[in-house]
Amino acid sequence: MSVPANIVTEKDGIPVMFDGIKRGFVIRVVHSQNPKAPSKNLSVTLLYLAPGGSIAPHHHENEEVYIILQGQGKGFFGMSEPVPVAPGTFFHLPANAEHGLENTGDDFMKVLITTAPPFGIVPEWGSAPDEK
Repeated sequence: MSVPANIVTEKDGIPVMFDGIKRGFVIRVVHSQNPKAPSKNLSVTLLYLAPGGSIAPHHHENEEVYIILQGQGKGFFGMSEPVPVAPGTFFHLPANAEHGLENTGDDFMKVLITTAPPFGIVPEWGSAPDEK
């Protein structure tokens, strides 16, 4: 049985805040949290980091792909040295791969992140911590 596609734009996404992100936020475009593009098995998120912003190095069971759309900085991927990141750079992160980012540029860094399976529900930006 065929079902129709969900056609959405960035403006249809749900802005959320995550612990571990300094000077940044994410927009959940495809995710069970977004009623306009609910998904059970994967998520598509846009990450925005202001100049000087960062995601602390971490790891988790979820597999991810990071695609740098704009901005520049350095990535921390469990290697001996940080890796330069710039538009057009893709990073495949297997389960439990260490990863983190830092925006070292003068403009916002924008990163497309796909995750499988998706992370759970987190409070929307501007909502009280116990609201969903």
